[in-house]
Amino acid sequence: MSKYRILCLDGGGIRGLYTAVILTRLTQAVPTFLDDIHLYAGTSTGGILALGLASGRSPQEGIVLYQQWGPRIFSRSLWWRIRTLWGLFGAKYDNQMLHEAVSSELGQLTMADLAARGRFALISSFDLDTTLKGTRVWKPKFFHNFPGITGDPNELLSDVAMYTSAAPTYFPSYRGFIDGGVAANSPTMAALAQALDPGTGNQPLEDIRLISFSTGIVPQYISGERKNWGLVQWARPVIPILLEGSMEAQNYECLRILGLNRYHRLHQPLPEPVELDDVESMDRLIEYANAVDLGPTIAWIEENFL
Repeated sequence: MSKYRILCLDGGGIRGLYTAVILTRLTQAVPTFLDDIHLYAGTSTGGILALGLASGRSPQEGIVLYQQWGPRIFSRSLWWRIRTLWGLFGAKYDNQMLHEAVSSELGQLTMADLAARGRFALISSFDLDTTLKGTRVWKPKFFHNFPGITGDPNELLSDVAMYTSAAPTYFPSYRGFIDGGVAANSPTMAALAQALDPGTGNQPLEDIRLISFSTGIVPQYISGERKNWGLVQWARPVIPILLEGSMEAQNYECLRILGLNRYHRLHQPLPEPVELDDVESMDRLIEYANAVDLGPTIAWIEENFL
């Protein structure tokens, strides 16, 4: 039996640093862990990490990327604050520094360049204005580099990174696309579907091995049995709910389709809430990631993934 290995990375803003540390620890414990990944799937910050890994970057370089660029990406000049009235009438942050960061990481590589190296990627986004059966609609868009008419071979990796990470209210949309987290903050089911599709992955279900990493379970909730809220009350919590609410559904579906021997997800609670843009928590995110017990994950990788 030939194993088809899929690596899936969730969205979560600056919490991608947590994922990068986890991946670094795993490659130190199992040096061959990332040597033969057939499909890299990611959303938002996980999409940036996935594209970096697919292009040959190491998880350790991902850590450096967050440390160098995180405080610059999530910063606001006085001019930007005034222009957007402190985020009331515009995105909280400009996306210029984000674009510079992904461009420095991914250069001029295209999706076709990855395919030429035998590396395939699936990155989620959301198209705000497209055409479906002659009607203008919005809908999810999954960028990939498999052969066929549905692929996106000519897209720059840096552009795909921007498409997937334009989180609503945090950043402006990018060329009509917003963060893939509004459709699939955990890209596991999309990756599984792409791997099974006869026109792309064309893999037998029994050959697939899928490992998924979250950016940590954020301990937040809304108390009370009934919320008769309107637009004002829901405005603040609705974005995290949209970005994070579907992840457990994806986990439920994948686990029941693949089973424990072919699917593994590392999804541990964080000791405290960490917002998508909380760069002040970067040192704590590293501490939290280093404290995670990776024993079960290492055992699964050695027994089922490799």
